[in-house]
Amino acid sequence: MPAGEEKFVSIADLKGWGYSNSDIRGYLAALSILQDCYPERLGKLFIVHVPYIFMTAWKVVSPFIDRKTKNKIIFVENKKLKSTLLEDIDESQLPDVYGGKLSLVPIQDD
Repeated sequence: MPAGEEKFVSIADLKGWGYSNSDIRGYLAALSILQDCYPERLGKLFIVHVPYIFMTAWKVVSPFIDRKTKNKIIFVENKKLKSTLLEDIDESQLPDVYGGKLSLVPIQDD
């Protein structure tokens, strides 16, 4: 990548996701900000622990996502979680909950 150009990789963990805690407008607003204000900053977005029911919401949201952005979104199978993430994320930077060596520090305690 050329000097001065930076991209980020993100992991969206949908464990526990359901209709009661979903916000389609919020998803669209976040995607709009990424696409409009930070074009080409997103390297990849890995979506893990995807519940089957999420795909219904995805069908509603995905038509509003730019094709280039949509191509950067990867749905990861649970059985291939660690190996898929390690293709793009160094083990030292991959959170331990996904098989890496990075310990996560909670933002707030439960």
